Formats: sequence, structure tokens, C-alpha cells
Amino acid sequence: MATPASDATEWDPLGPNAPAGNALVVLRPENAAAKLAFSDVVDFIKEQDDDDDDDDGHGLRSRFSRYMWFSDEQVYDPAVNRLVNHQLKLSLDGSSSPSSGASSDHFSQDVRIWTGFFFLDPNVPPLLQRLGWSVGRLSQKNLALGRANVDLLLTTSRSSQVARRHAFISFSTETRLARVSLESGSSVTVNNHSLTSRGSNVSCVNAQNSVSFEDLRYTLEYTPHCYRPEGQAGLEEYVNALHGDDQPTKEALLATPTPTLNSQTIGRYSVTGLIGMGSFGRVRPATDPQRDRLVAIKTIEVRANNAQAIRRKLDLMDNLSRLANAEKQTNMLRVIETIHVPGTRIDEFHVILEPFVEITFEKMPQGTHRTKLEIILHDCLQGLAFLHAHRFVHTDIKPTNIGLRNLQLNQCHKEAPSSPPFSPRRLHAVILDIDSIESIPHGRTTIVSRPGTNGTVGFHSPEHESSEYDGRTDIWALGVSFFRALFGRLPWSYGKQGNPWRNDAPDQEQSRAHFHSKYRSALYQISERAGIHRDPVCEFLTCSFHFSGSKVGAQRRPRPTSAACLETLFAQSEFLRTRTSNEQALATTAASTSNTVGLKRPVETESREDRAQRQRSETNCPIHAQK
Repeated sequence: MATPASDATEWDPLGPNAPAGNALVVLRPENAAAKLAFSDVVDFIKEQDDDDDDDDGHGLRSRFSRYMWFSDEQVYDPAVNRLVNHQLKLSLDGSSSPSSGASSDHFSQDVRIWTGFFFLDPNVPPLLQRLGWSVGRLSQKNLALGRANVDLLLTTSRSSQVARRHAFISFSTETRLARVSLESGSSVTVNNHSLTSRGSNVSCVNAQNSVSFEDLRYTLEYTPHCYRPEGQAGLEEYVNALHGDDQPTKEALLATPTPTLNSQTIGRYSVTGLIGMGSFGRVRPATDPQRDRLVAIKTIEVRANNAQAIRRKLDLMDNLSRLANAEKQTNMLRVIETIHVPGTRIDEFHVILEPFVEITFEKMPQGTHRTKLEIILHDCLQGLAFLHAHRFVHTDIKPTNIGLRNLQLNQCHKEAPSSPPFSPRRLHAVILDIDSIESIPHGRTTIVSRPGTNGTVGFHSPEHESSEYDGRTDIWALGVSFFRALFGRLPWSYGKQGNPWRNDAPDQEQSRAHFHSKYRSALYQISERAGIHRDPVCEFLTCSFHFSGSKVGAQRRPRPTSAACLETLFAQSEFLRTRTSNEQALATTAASTSNTVGLKRPVETESREDRAQRQRSETNCPIHAQK
């Protein structure tokens, strides 16, 4: 598709109302081989007869040109000129006999080429929409039939080793970034990431990305239109039409804006923003181009005065993550890897964490349907039961440390389904801030209190800063978090005096009396709601606030463990039992079907890392905790 003949040098092919004005991505030939191949494709298109196109534009000329823009006039390119003359010299030297007297030194050409680029526009969909825009070379068989075999025709020649359908370029459902996947070609390289097996893919996480199909190298770049609201709206509409309900939340997509030129890269990960600051460092979302996923990167600065403590903390996080992966525990944030960047005075450790969570329990609106609260509570208790079984205590459970995945905030008031059809992306809770976790010392069953060193005021259990504690301090804090979700406020406020249970707290008698008053009121609110809704979450709240110093006699009993709370919740919630049973039946049916029905395309050999990642993602079902 060429420019108008007039004013060709000033006309912007990506501007408004231009042929590629609604394109989101362009693929621009970069090296001499790609430029020459592009020009040869333009020559091929120009040779096709317009009369061969049918009314729907299915002829070769219109089919190939609809994804291209090329100039009106040929130009001289020094690199292409050198390449062509080098090829000519090799050809003449190889074909001339010594007796002929012919020499390649007497032959040279002034090579001129067509310039331009390929583009991806959702308004000009590909042949195979679910796979994306196909990329490859001309098929002689399809040429004879008058059919196009690919969308982006890179070359008409076999000399480049490009396959007839070499790869696909699509837009990721997870990140909305352009993604290149290998089809029948031998290899593709994207920003130094090599694809060598069919179906493997990599995301284009930079504003400008180097993409090579064999010896043809291109720059894949996002267009100005892609950065505009109307461009993003068009992309959203296109992806939604393809994938329906299988979509990330709006909050998750906000973490992956279109890449800019100043994007930071850490290892293979491209940083996309800032989530927040914590006591141990800053947390930022990032994209993993090799896994088409979002991760969180926690950056911790290490100085001489904290190096030993930080390294102990990193070791604990690594050990905990290995345990979680081994037991397929998905309700805990887990370490993928740690990248060490040494400095002259300050070292940085970038801890790569999964899964990325787009919102926290703090954002949960009051009036959320009880079934969704039961799912979140169940997931939290599963995570805590795993921790406590391995003698770990989180120490800082609170709403901002409970991550929620796949929660549509505008749908919180609606009941979660207990029977199929289930959403492809189910609500899932993840315990965050794993660097606050402490292990119970060997030979002990509790951790000795160290007032003022961990946890958050307002969420501390009475024993947390007064004597010694175990995993049941997390149950108290979880109860405070769920009280806030149900009633829109914390059950009690410690005020300026802080935790009244600290041995060094000022005005202990007055502040504890104030606490007992608030405590009694909170229990009344819980019992009142439980009487109306028959709510298993309320039963958990009552049990979570057990402690020996309570002024309410029924509450002066041992607080249950996380495992006991999990068992009780499951026994009391008909919704959770039904949902789990139906999920298990669905999983069994799916496994049986996959064993009897052949796949449409060959199953590729997985690496151990890929297999581990897939297996972890398949175990999000809560039934695993019940085994």
C-alpha cells in the first residue's frame, strides 16, 4: 500500500487518516537482507494483476499489501547496494572459468529499493485471528492456487531460510504486549531471546524491539496510535472479541502500559511501574518476556550494617519458596530468582516474585458477597496452614498483605458460582510480604516477643508484644482484617498509646479498659450478623479473637490453629464444599478428555522449568489442602 503520489516525502504513513494510521505495531526492515527482501516483495505485489482480486479483496495483491506500507519511489541504500554487489561478485566468481577472462571486478550495480514496513492493525485482522498475524515466505503451491499463505510476506525467496509460515505475531491476553511465537520456522530471536521449539513465544517488552527471522532482522516498535486512548480502546476491543471472559482485571492491565524508550530492565524482566515501598525495599511490577506473565520485583538495598540480616532473610524466603513449590502451595508469594547487583558502597538484591497481584484485600468494598469472602478466607487459611506446619509465623497479616487475583471490583456484590460454568480466571488470594516471616527457633514452640520490631499496631494479638507467640497470632490478625472487610472499620483502635498489651505501654489500666469495651462491642456486632446471615466467616471471627485475658467468659479459651480453622470453615460452608466438589469433578472430566482426544498440533517437549511453572498454575484449586 503506497502513499499518494503527491507530497510523498512529507506525508506520514502513521498519521491520522493514513493507511497505517490505526496500526498498533510496525515491523520495519533493519538489516540489508530484510530491506532487500521487503523490496522484492513489493516488486512481486506490483507484478500481480488487479483483475485477480475478487470483490472481497482475497487476491494476492490486496491480501499481501493490506499489511504493508511502501514508498512511491525507490531509493538508494548503501548497505543493500553492498550486499547485492557482494552476492553478484560471489556468483560471478563461482561461475566464471579461468580461461574466460571474466572478472567480477568489472561488474557492479547501483541498487535502488522500495522502502516501507509491515503493520498490525486490529481493523485489518489476520487470516487466523486466534493465532495472530502469520509471518513467512511465499508458498509456490499457494501462489499457483492464487491464495495467500501468510499475512506478512517477508520474502519471496528460499535463500533466507525463512519458512512458509515461520511465526505468528499476536497481542498477549495477559499484558496486551506484542508477542512473537515460533510456528514452523527453525528459530526466531527477539531482543536476544531465542525461540527454537514450536509454540514457544516471547513478548516485546521494549518500545523498540529487535526481531530476527533467520537472517532477516527487523525492528518491532509500538506506534504513536498505540499510546493513545483510542488505540488502547481498539486493542482492548480486539482482544476481548477473541478471548471473551478470559481476561485479566483492569487493575492488572494497568501494570503493563505500552513500553516507553526509558523502560528499565532487570535481568530479563522489564519494569513497568511502582507498587509501593516497604520496610525492606521498593516493590515494582515487571513483565517476564519469556513466560508472558507479570511478576513483582522487590529491590532491597544492602549496606554493611544490615548485610547479615538481609542475607538471612533472603535465605529464608528462598527456602520457603522451595517448600511451597514442592507442595504446590499457591496461596503464598514465592521467589522465582534473586538477582544480585553489586555496588561500590551499596549492593542491590532484586527479588523476583510470583504471582503478581493487582489489588489487595484493603480495596475490597463493604457489601462484598459472603461467598467471595469465604473463598478469600479459605485461601488465606490454606496459606497460613502451610506456613505454620513448617514452623513459620508471618507476623504481619493485614489487608495490604493479602493479595487478590482476578477480582472484578465492580462485581464484588455478586455471588460466586458454586457450579459450572466457572470463570476461566477464578478469584484467588495470596499472602504477601513474605520477608516479614519468622521461623520458630529449634527446641521451642513459640517466638519470644520483641515489642516494636514486627507486625502492625492494631493487628497485634495480645500475646504478640507481651510474652511469646506462635502461628495463632496470625489468626488474630486475619480476624481483624476480615472484621474490617465486613464492617468497614477496625474492631478497635489502640490510639496514640499503641498496643495496650505491651509491658511498657503507658496508662495500661485505662487503655486496656478501653480495649475491652471495644472488644465486647465487636463481638456483639459479629454475633448479630451471624444470627442474620448464618455466616461461616463470622464463626471464624469469633474464634480468632479467643484469648485468655478476655472479659467475655466464652472467649477465654485457646485460639484455634490455622489448620483447625480451615477444617471448621470447610465443614460449615456448604458453598465451599459444593464448589470444591464440582471443581474436582470438572478437573477429572478434563483429564479424562485429554487422555482420549488427540491434540490438533504436536505436543512439544517441555523444559523442567516450563513444566514446573505449568504444574504450579494448574494447582490453584482449594481441594489440594484437603488431601
